[in-house]
Amino acid sequence: MSQKQYFNGLYGSNAIEFERGLINIYPFGVIGKQYNGAVKVHAHHNLLQLFLINSGTTELRVNDEAVTVTGPCFIIIPKNMAHGFNHLGDVNGWIISLSDIYIEHMVQTDVDILTAIDVFQVTPLNEEQPTTMAIYKAAQTCVDEYHSNLPGRILMMQTLVGQIMVNLFRQKDISTHREAAATDTSSALYFRRFKQNIKSSYSYKKTVNQYAEDLKITSGYLNNICKSVSNQSPKDIIIDYFLIEARFLLLDPEKSINQVCYLLQFEDPAYFTRLFKKRTGTTPKEFRNSTGIKNSLINKAVY
Repeated sequence: MSQKQYFNGLYGSNAIEFERGLINIYPFGVIGKQYNGAVKVHAHHNLLQLFLINSGTTELRVNDEAVTVTGPCFIIIPKNMAHGFNHLGDVNGWIISLSDIYIEHMVQTDVDILTAIDVFQVTPLNEEQPTTMAIYKAAQTCVDEYHSNLPGRILMMQTLVGQIMVNLFRQKDISTHREAAATDTSSALYFRRFKQNIKSSYSYKKTVNQYAEDLKITSGYLNNICKSVSNQSPKDIIIDYFLIEARFLLLDPEKSINQVCYLLQFEDPAYFTRLFKKRTGTTPKEFRNSTGIKNSLINKAVY
């Protein structure tokens, strides 16, 4: 059973009201004030989120990293990515929550763009980078349209969201762009759904065959897709994901190594330790000791 906290709405809520099934916009910083500045690590099954930070500083926690972020900037948090905030004073901006299902449908004819919204990023404003400025300005205009009563506002927001998606893709480095461009539409879509299924199932025991059945394709076809898109086997992708999750959970001083093992549904602690050592070069205990995270987490009360 997963201990990661999921919300179908914004933090603390399991409901969200989208405009025409697409978008919800809420002031950034308001929720943090309700929780004394600390929004604990959580995730959303159904949302792609763009945090538009106009001013202020916050500590962003994503998986096993803590990043100090100062506005003006924007943050992209993909669906199912664990994240939290520890606000360092007043912060102002907007949370732009987009329906992942709607976005996937909207760009399905150009599925390469989906690769851009599955990547976490923190991007400060830089007037010398036109694409970055275009994303920020489109997001701010989207906020203005959302709060207006102008005719055609829904169509305008759809257009602006499309601009944001395209510009996120365009600002990716050229090598990533070329790799994505070489991937056919069907493979890219199946690959994305495979990765999302890994995150939502949250069980290391689930087999490649079971994932293939969920996608209604053969395991051989899934293997070919993964090789063509990422040059990895499906099993390697599964292992990589759960070892990232393991490192994240090991940062919680309240969880024992055995608890982490069983939360992720590894066979047993001995197997978990062998695999962790083989892939990372350290045992789970060595990793935990090397982070010094226990005192940090207790002091900051972020976990």
